[in-house]
Amino acid sequence: MTGGRVVVLGAVGRNFAAGMSGGIAYVLAEDGEVGAARHGFAAKCNVESVELTVVADAGEVQWLRETIERHAELTGSLKAREVVARFDELLPRFVKVLPTDYKRVLEEEAAKAKAEAEAKAKDETKGDSGSDSERTVCADTHPKTSSIIDIEDALVDDAQLADRARKLDKLRGFVRYARRGDRYRAATKRAGDWSEISTRQTRASLQVQAARCIDCGVPFCQSDADGCPIGNVIPKWNELVFRDQWREAFDRLMATNNFPEFTGRVCPAPCEGACVAGISAQPVAIKSIEAAIIDHAWAMGWMAPVPPQRRTGHAVAVIGSGPAGLAAADQLNSAGHSVTVYEREDRIGGLLTYGIPNMKLDKRVVQRRVDKMEAEGVCFVTGVNVGVTLAAADLRNSHDAVLLATGATWPRDLRIDGRDLDGVHFAMDFLSVSTKALLRSTATPLSAAGKRVVVIGGGDTGNDCIGTAVRQGAASVVNFELLPQPPVQRAADNPWPQFPRVFKIDYGHEEVIARWGRDPREYCISAKRFIGANGCIEAIETVRVEWTKDDAGRWTMEEVAGSEERHDADLVLLAMGFTGPENQLLEQLAVAQTPRSNISTPEGSYRTCVDSVFAAGDCRRGQSLVVWGINEGRQAAREIDTFLQPVSHLPVSGGIIPRTVSAQPEEISVPA
Repeated sequence: MTGGRVVVLGAVGRNFAAGMSGGIAYVLAEDGEVGAARHGFAAKCNVESVELTVVADAGEVQWLRETIERHAELTGSLKAREVVARFDELLPRFVKVLPTDYKRVLEEEAAKAKAEAEAKAKDETKGDSGSDSERTVCADTHPKTSSIIDIEDALVDDAQLADRARKLDKLRGFVRYARRGDRYRAATKRAGDWSEISTRQTRASLQVQAARCIDCGVPFCQSDADGCPIGNVIPKWNELVFRDQWREAFDRLMATNNFPEFTGRVCPAPCEGACVAGISAQPVAIKSIEAAIIDHAWAMGWMAPVPPQRRTGHAVAVIGSGPAGLAAADQLNSAGHSVTVYEREDRIGGLLTYGIPNMKLDKRVVQRRVDKMEAEGVCFVTGVNVGVTLAAADLRNSHDAVLLATGATWPRDLRIDGRDLDGVHFAMDFLSVSTKALLRSTATPLSAAGKRVVVIGGGDTGNDCIGTAVRQGAASVVNFELLPQPPVQRAADNPWPQFPRVFKIDYGHEEVIARWGRDPREYCISAKRFIGANGCIEAIETVRVEWTKDDAGRWTMEEVAGSEERHDADLVLLAMGFTGPENQLLEQLAVAQTPRSNISTPEGSYRTCVDSVFAAGDCRRGQSLVVWGINEGRQAAREIDTFLQPVSHLPVSGGIIPRTVSAQPEEISVPA
């Protein structure tokens, strides 16, 4: 094959693509091509000269669907008709085969065509009110739905971008310019190291992205209902980045978010799901701009420690050093209180340190922030498990206020036959020991190296387990999800501005596709029994399930008769979420809990039923996002501040500091 595009819906033989010097092949992997690499589609390919990727670009997906539909119409192929009927379900099994040399030639031709187009555009626009940037940096006037970067956009250098940024059209930016988010490094390369997966854009490129932020009137992106929980005033710092006023953008960002270097890396960006531009086009790359602002601030030295000018004499203990605990400590310290943070692990950071892998959030980024807070006066104590190694009553008696920010660390279990076999572990245990081994430069006692790994449960934790297993050298990785595969586009019951529950390919999934040629996820599958030998896991017995909705709109699940399967496994990771906080500390303090075991507080308050004891974060609201933890910590800090002193100058959501208005004394008239 030397050119064109071909779709393969049948089985392929050995050494596929060995003579492929050009063109693109879209191959539907067979049902049996799952599991270990030797049985996968990648094992049949000559991967030395081609790249195997997923079909994710919306334009390619549409072309693929239409091509198969046309083939079915013209030939009457039963196979093609089946694929058309199940297209959304089968899409993750399509593998895009692209020769590396052919890709390079395409890029070179695109660069040449781009240069010619620029020269022509300059001649055509002399004396015109249009700008060169509108024709070369901008997207087509009909917005594309693709999340893939155009090759021609990628080949524009920084100098050209800087020149075009001066001519940007802010009024029509969301129509004229294509969305560009932070790029992942190549999957085959990043899977071999633990460095961060993303790369930042240049300042000029980010000005183009900021130009896509429109004057929408009601910015849903900053709504805590569907957008940003901490009330980031996103349009404001987008405008400042567009104007190249980075210091002012940094000040605006820090007024609402204590740790944008965390949210800019790990947040799923509900703000982008609520972006008004996303109604008819791609949303603004808010997360990328946020991360760039704070990274630039660190590089410029704007993040120097700023200790409070005075101390109030009040002492506050914060139990837990995750997002909520750190945010509360940062706020309370800035108000002048003496804050001590207690952490049972050997490092500060909570889930930021041991719950999120290093390739997603470099631990040097976390430590850099901890060092800054310590220089500003926050005291950190590690290796202390309050309620176990330190009595909760003693801590309460020695502080004016106590904040519980212990997180929701009790994992949801899967109590089926064989659960106690060696090799079945909670996901967070696996991630924690893996990160500890990396930071200590020691061998991990729980490794996926050479093992057939099955991750039960999706979400961020499941994806992080997949990426970690790939880096440790797993023999294969499969991911079981009980729920159906999400749709490619929003469903009728998931309208804007809700967070889009759509099919996505995250970094871990992409790395499995690059390694074995198929998406690791299996949907509508339920584990029934763990099978072992000599006390060790060796397989999982599963059954397929079917979801139906009744007349009242309630979903019900039924097992599909005769769908039992056996999946070989040497390591099973349970990533099914968390049920609530651990109870020992709460019982010592006699703190009331909700029926779901979370700490109970009055609506709109963070104060528990125990005097001077407050709660914030996942231990209060349940398992949630890092950004929600930061918001909880900030608002709990304000309530603690008002508990300790009459007037608080800490802000509420949106960075607003409420004004305190004193009643004016009544005028008394004195007779002459």
